[in-house]
Amino acid sequence: MIDYIEIAGVLDEAACSALCAEIRAASGRPAGLLGRDDQKPAWPEVRRTTRAEVSLATEGMVNDLLARQKAALERHFGLALGNAEKPQFLHYREGDFFVPHQDGNTPLIHDESRFRRISAVIFLNRQMDDPSPANYAGGSLVLHGPYSGPDLRVSMPAVPGSLVAFRSETTHEVTPVTRNERFTIVSWYRGA
Repeated sequence: MIDYIEIAGVLDEAACSALCAEIRAASGRPAGLLGRDDQKPAWPEVRRTTRAEVSLATEGMVNDLLARQKAALERHFGLALGNAEKPQFLHYREGDFFVPHQDGNTPLIHDESRFRRISAVIFLNRQMDDPSPANYAGGSLVLHGPYSGPDLRVSMPAVPGSLVAFRSETTHEVTPVTRNERFTIVSWYRGA
């Protein structure tokens, strides 16, 4: 089993559209990897996406939204959670991806990620084969089951305004975007 929760409607359609527009227009830089200088891009064979620099007001709004979800996540996962980390506003273009990885809470890692307990992704636009400019194809968030068990993969539905959360030690990936642009917000809740 893969332990995750999907919470629908944390943002409405208008907020999702406004966030997509702000991320598209924002300056940004290649998203890095934890433990590396954030000004340098990740290895291009590992991760390719842009981390947008949004307004402080937008960042504050998303921090408040994440704080409001904490109680539901604590109930679902049976964990006492601290605050969420600074959210990242991600812009995936055609060809962008992130290989299978874990976000933290793994015993062999000794950087800041060891404090992460729950990873959260907020979808801002829809993944569909429909050629509409508002939708994208490819770019699936895929959660992997334990390597010691059966070969289990669960692709999360990209519903605008929904939040998907899972344990940070869960292996997951973002498959390559094959059409248009994918917009998401990611953050991590630390242990209390």
